[in-house]
Amino acid sequence: MVTATFQAAAFYRQAQQASDASVIVEALRRAVMADPGFGLAVADLAAITEAPPSPTGGRPMSWERHHIEVVRTASAGNVSRATDLLREHLAGVGCDPLALRIVINLRRRTATRDGLEDFSDQRSGCHRAPREPLP
Repeated sequence: MVTATFQAAAFYRQAQQASDASVIVEALRRAVMADPGFGLAVADLAAITEAPPSPTGGRPMSWERHHIEVVRTASAGNVSRATDLLREHLAGVGCDPLALRIVINLRRRTATRDGLEDFSDQRSGCHRAPREPLP
């Protein structure tokens, strides 16, 4: 099980570092296949593919629970709340490229003004600028 979690974490890091949406989705799918209880990958994949949320396994750390809350709120279409949660989350963790990308994608899909300009300094350091919207 530990090996499966490490493998899932490696795939998740690939998703975090990818700029191409199809690479992100494939890496998240591989993470979930390696460890179906890897909550971050499960939540992100559901949000990106617009699948119904599924339960996450294990006992996530505080920042993981907050990430999952951000992503699931965005997935539910609550733009304002997802943006507020993302601000809180990034204030604590500093860098979370997938949560940021998922919320930005939601704002694009709903034609809501980005409103995340104040994160532009952070994006250049650890967040890859999205080259294309998520599927």
